[in-house]
Amino acid sequence: MELNKIKTIKLSLMESNGEINENQKADYIIKSSATVNVNNIFKEMINAHGIENVLTVIYNDLVSKNNNDVDSIGIWVDYEGEVYENSIELATLNNMEKYSDEEIYPIFELFKLMSHAEIIED
Repeated sequence: MELNKIKTIKLSLMESNGEINENQKADYIIKSSATVNVNNIFKEMINAHGIENVLTVIYNDLVSKNNNDVDSIGIWVDYEGEVYENSIELATLNNMEKYSDEEIYPIFELFKLMSHAEIIED
């Protein structure tokens, strides 16, 4: 996934609404969101600080301002007009760091899982 072809990134804190179905999908209620239009200024931030750091700042800001009962996070990325999405329980996301031998950025790990491709920074 080439970062310069991403149009928007949306992170949403959500509350699950039911069980996972046979298609491995679940219904969620979105409680709060942050959407970033990936313009030239944002691309400069990514180039200066790395996509993993930028996503972590957005995620931490969203979580710190949340007053709702949430248990999951979703991510949507508009890449060349096609939207890729994924979600994960917050407990699982937060535990990623605990079980890794390396320093990782959990929200970036979800981003990589969602993209199904190597991240290419420009």
